[in-house]
Amino acid sequence: MKVYELFTELSSEKRLAILRALDEKPMTFTGLIKKVDMNSTEATRQLSRLAEARLIEKKGDGNYYNTLFGKLVISSIQDLNFISEKSGYFLEHDTSYIPPHLLSQIDALSKGEIVTGVYNILNTQEKLSEGLKGYFWNMSDDFPRHHLPNVEKVLEQGMEIRVIFPKNLFPTFKLSGKNMERIQFRALDEVKLSVMTTNRFSMLELPGPDGKIDQNTAMFGYDERFRGWCENLFNYYWEAKRG
Repeated sequence: MKVYELFTELSSEKRLAILRALDEKPMTFTGLIKKVDMNSTEATRQLSRLAEARLIEKKGDGNYYNTLFGKLVISSIQDLNFISEKSGYFLEHDTSYIPPHLLSQIDALSKGEIVTGVYNILNTQEKLSEGLKGYFWNMSDDFPRHHLPNVEKVLEQGMEIRVIFPKNLFPTFKLSGKNMERIQFRALDEVKLSVMTTNRFSMLELPGPDGKIDQNTAMFGYDERFRGWCENLFNYYWEAKRG
C-alpha cells in the first residue's frame, strides 16, 4: 500500500472511529454500530473498505479486530492527532532539535498545558517548585536566577540537581563554592531548547522562527508520560551530547 492510499483510508472520520473503537477492544457488528453511532448500511460499507485495506479483520468468534498493521497505524495516528490539534503552536516552533526516537513519541505531550507570557511562565514555575523533593534537571540557554535562593536551599537538603547550559554561561553562576560542587554540570557549545523536569512537573520550551528559545511560550506537563518524555529528552543531551 502506498502512503497516499493509506491516507485516503484514514481520511474518513467514520473509519477512524471504527479503528479507534477496535483499538479499545474487539467488537461485533452490532456493538460497533452502537459505539460509533452509525447505521448498518454505512457501517457495512466502511467495514468493507477497512477490511480491503487490511486494517481490520473479522474472526471466527464474530468479532472485528484491528490487524497487526491496523494496530500499528492507529498507534501512529496519535502523534498526528496531537500535532494537528496543536498546529498553531508547531507552526511557530522548531522541533528539529528533538531526537527522532522522541519526536516519534511526541503525543506523550498531549496532556500538556501551554502557558504564554514570561511572567505567567515564571509564576507557574515558582508555584510548582514549592516543596520539590528528589531531583531537579534543567537544560536551558540561561539560568533562572530568580530560583537561586531556592537552589541553595534544596541543595542543602540533598536534592539532586543536574544542569546543561552553554559553555559561556558557567562563569556567570553565583552560588557558593560548596553548592557549586554539589551540582552536576554538562556544557554544550550551544543549547537550542529548554527542558525542566522534576518529580512533580516538567516544562518544555522550543525555539521560535528566529532560532532562539521562545521564552514567552512554554508547555507544562504533570502526568507520568509527559514527565518521562522530558526526562528522556534531558538524558539524550546529558549522555549523547556531552561538551
